[in-house]
Amino acid sequence: MKKVFFVGLLVFSLLINVSVGIVIARHWWLKHDTRDKDMISSCPALSSQDVKSISGDWSDARQSIMATRKELHTKRAEVLDLVAANPGDLKPAEGAIQDMINLRAGLELQILQRVSKTMASLPPEKREAFLDFLKRRTCRMKGAGKGMGKMGGADCCPQEGGIRTGPGM
Repeated sequence: MKKVFFVGLLVFSLLINVSVGIVIARHWWLKHDTRDKDMISSCPALSSQDVKSISGDWSDARQSIMATRKELHTKRAEVLDLVAANPGDLKPAEGAIQDMINLRAGLELQILQRVSKTMASLPPEKREAFLDFLKRRTCRMKGAGKGMGKMGGADCCPQEGGIRTGPGM
């Protein structure tokens, strides 16, 4: 009797573990697949093939952009250390601040070159859709005044001709 009970308990626990594993795997699979779905649903003029093509265009530039970002983070830490070492006086940190500004400008230039190259490879109707997608995505990005890890909501982007106000603006 005890043996049957423990075998039943073992089978039941195995079934629970398998079902939890399936739910986690399904969630993980769908989460990785949502980037393309989000881009397509927010921009119906772009097909899934267009999304894959655009993502492929960015794969070669991704490494240099990430290297520049890492360099920028290192420079930011250096500037903060200089500011902390000399509170109230930015003169000793001016050179490092200028280097940080130059790195940020270089990063923006790299990104805009990739956007320009991507737009040149798209037909005119797809360019307009891609531009609209980028504008909406830019409004949803993390940034000043949105808090740590928060994304902009539906009211994030300014209306046509409107001025966006609020913290960090």
